[in-house]
Amino acid sequence: MHTYINRSVNKKLVMKIEKYFGVPLGGIGTGKINFYPDLTIDDITILNNWSNPLRRIRGFHILTFLDGEPIFLQTNPGKNVETPPRYTYIKDMEMSVEFPVIKYSTPLAEIEVYSILRKNDIKNSSLPALKFKIKGKGRFAISYPNIVGSKRAGRTNEGYKGKLNGVIMRNEKALNSDPAYGEIFLGCVGCKVITNFAYYKPAKVGMTEDITYFYNLEEYDEKYIIRPYAREEIGGIIYKDVNEEETFILSWFFNGRPHHYPYGHYYENFFKDSIDVAEYTLKLEPDLGTEEKVEWLKEALVNSLYILTSNTWLTKDGRFAVYEDPYISKLMNTIGSMTFDGLGFTLLELYRDLVISADNHLVNYINNGEAPHDIGEESIEDPIYGASYPYWWTDLGPTLVLMLYRDYVFTSDRGILEKNYNKIKEIIDWLIRKDMDNDCIPDSKGGYDNSYDGTHMYGASSYVASMFLSALAAFIKISEILDVKIDTKYYRFLECGKKTFNSLWNGKYFVLWKKNDEENRSCLNSQLLGQFWCDILGLPPITDNDKINTALRSIYELNFRASKYCLTNAVKEDRDIDTSTGQLRSCWPRVSFAVAAHMILRGMVKEGMEVAKREWETIKELNPFDQSSRIDAIEGKYVGLMSYIGSTSVWLVKLALDKLR
Repeated sequence: MHTYINRSVNKKLVMKIEKYFGVPLGGIGTGKINFYPDLTIDDITILNNWSNPLRRIRGFHILTFLDGEPIFLQTNPGKNVETPPRYTYIKDMEMSVEFPVIKYSTPLAEIEVYSILRKNDIKNSSLPALKFKIKGKGRFAISYPNIVGSKRAGRTNEGYKGKLNGVIMRNEKALNSDPAYGEIFLGCVGCKVITNFAYYKPAKVGMTEDITYFYNLEEYDEKYIIRPYAREEIGGIIYKDVNEEETFILSWFFNGRPHHYPYGHYYENFFKDSIDVAEYTLKLEPDLGTEEKVEWLKEALVNSLYILTSNTWLTKDGRFAVYEDPYISKLMNTIGSMTFDGLGFTLLELYRDLVISADNHLVNYINNGEAPHDIGEESIEDPIYGASYPYWWTDLGPTLVLMLYRDYVFTSDRGILEKNYNKIKEIIDWLIRKDMDNDCIPDSKGGYDNSYDGTHMYGASSYVASMFLSALAAFIKISEILDVKIDTKYYRFLECGKKTFNSLWNGKYFVLWKKNDEENRSCLNSQLLGQFWCDILGLPPITDNDKINTALRSIYELNFRASKYCLTNAVKEDRDIDTSTGQLRSCWPRVSFAVAAHMILRGMVKEGMEVAKREWETIKELNPFDQSSRIDAIEGKYVGLMSYIGSTSVWLVKLALDKLR
């Protein structure tokens, strides 16, 4: 039996979280901790364990005290306890998020939990730390489990007194090769500490949590260690009397070199341990500087940034990588169909240096003109060339060419083009060689040979054609910028390719693919993705403007209206969803937002905003902090890779609007 504290809560919220979604907080490349609406935590990846989150976390609590009795400021403090003790806890709590800040409104205090993300400030955005800002009066306490070391044996807590007081958590038996080798610090200015919080104890049935420590708060700052014969779970407690507001800090420092991540962390360049991090973080606040007047769009922009903490690596030598998804593919910096290429637009707004260096790193792996699909499976130096061996992918080269040209357009740095020109030409020449039927478009062979790797395309594909033609236009433009004279064959190939692309026109849109008398006449929403790149980067069009505008209108009338949830990937002429493959019957939100942005750029502002808003509303309902690569257009549920790299593509909508403003 439990006791509840129930008082009314009244607070203006940014985005109220009404479902049980976890919000990941951390720094770029540091791993993350998920916070839930009941103010519990789970899915921890700060231990270099991005693909294997630590779940079923116990021992984390935030409390206040009424007449000496501890009141847990959580609505489910015993979530992962087999036989919960008799907690006294609050019944009502509201959670709102404006990433990276979570606000909890409780009857007894206001609590903000946040990480430090600051625009174009890589050092301070990659801090392995969280801050807890508590607004209230009275005594408050925070506890956190010692999870250092992959095994419990050797875990030790020590008190620390200095600029901050707190508990240092280590593991004396962990080796440098252990992913969880390192330390954690929990503290605040003037805190009192308890190091011997051994909270997991046997009960009459199963195990329970020992909360007697909170009833008899008594400072204990001596070293406490799990004995060799014990299977304890231990943690630290800090507490302080608060008048109006107090900040508590949780920091970590995991500097081992496990086999799957031998690269180290960027934060190791600036700090020596978790205390050093915490003291530095004390006066820092987040500042992403995201401004947007459209309310739903502002909400989407800031909260889609969760993957900066959930999916990223930032190595000691400054190399930046993002999981396509951390659990299934585990591929880093995947490009094609607005994956890392889509994320790059967001990063150019927020962390320009990261995307420029990452894009240049991709160039290192161009293999005789063939662009890589990624830079490795949980690696940044083992690229995969097309994810459907042995088929080469024909959309990756165009994507990389356009990424490099985009980086130049956004920065005006000619050095990007000068450094990479020969590799860009190498890509274009490789693509030209992949035209076996002399129609001036790289052939689609039907073997899952582009980003639609679960869908057969043959001959000339509208998606591949638009990407290739836009990349060829970019190459010609780059040559002009650098005053490099190129063979006239490139101009002839461009004009010839445009004719083939136009041969796919059926009067309303460009059909999905065509090879001789065989074709798929469905309306693919990415048929003009290459033209979107042209429009956003100021390149000349690859087909007639009337056809572009008419096709976008058809995508709105067919692909948008076919589903009540999202922008369907492919729709037949009779307005039925193309269900021939799981990909075609789905929506790819990263592409949906690109198409919406394209509509906006082409004057269809109302339609583009309608497409984007509905897409976001569906994502918001399903889980905006763990977005999927695919939404089933018929059933409206997530069916793809989770925590997906393309989650921030809604930023393309803002980019398009800003061009019109």
